[in-house]
Amino acid sequence: MKNTSKIVLIVVFSFVLSLPVAFGALPPSTTEIREGIIKQNREAHKDIRETREDARKEIREAKSGVREAIGEAKEARKNAIGEIKELRKEEFQRFREKREEFREALKDKREEFKEALKIKREELKEKIKEKREDLKERLKTIKDERKQKIVERIDERLDALNEKLLNHFSNVLDKLENVLERIGSRADKAEANGRDVSSVRTLITEATGAINAARQAIQEQSGKTYIIAVNTEEFLKTDVGRTRQALHTDLVKVRQVVFAARDAVRKAAVALAQIPNVDELEVEEENGGNGTATSTATSTQQ
Repeated sequence: MKNTSKIVLIVVFSFVLSLPVAFGALPPSTTEIREGIIKQNREAHKDIRETREDARKEIREAKSGVREAIGEAKEARKNAIGEIKELRKEEFQRFREKREEFREALKDKREEFKEALKIKREELKEKIKEKREDLKERLKTIKDERKQKIVERIDERLDALNEKLLNHFSNVLDKLENVLERIGSRADKAEANGRDVSSVRTLITEATGAINAARQAIQEQSGKTYIIAVNTEEFLKTDVGRTRQALHTDLVKVRQVVFAARDAVRKAAVALAQIPNVDELEVEEENGGNGTATSTATSTQQ
């Protein structure tokens, strides 16, 4: 009986030992589980470090790219500013040349007119001298010496009035030319700022022609003197009145031409004022030789 029990125990023990072989290894122990977790954590940390390093590398490369882009942008901006300065310098040079050309043209025309007027008046002096000597001879037919003196004074006053009003008209044209020069200067500024000034240019040309026509009329009128016809003492007053009227008629014609020049200049000023923000437009000019710039602005108000 004892032997049978031993045999049973041996069989059971052998069966138990064969279970791991038949059904696989035993479940891992706590130590094995902890070591596995630690290993996995290490691998995860390694992956995180590698990912972080890659991210840092990408960030460094991105920053480097940004710095390069900023450097390129700064260089481009610097080049653009340099180009703009050069363009502005060229614009100012053209602006100054145009303004000087216009001023010189006005100055030459004005000097030419004054010289021609001077010559006319010198020629007129001799005519007036001969006219007055002739008038004295013709006035001898008038018995009233008082009337003779009155007619002689009237004759002198007519010539003086003619010269006085022509000088006044000449001064008016000088002022109109100054206004027109400022209009031209402001038109140059507007053009330098990209504005369309073609209509203003046309009106400036027309105004210049009108001023020249007025100067021509003054020049022609400055060579005139008026002879009082002396027929009889009875019609002496009528003869003097006719001479006065002849001078008045000629001076009115000159005045009309001068007023036409004034209206032409006014039209040019109005056209300029219609350009958007024309009073705010400026052209940078070099201030002396120090390389700085100052803004210029000119008004046509008179």
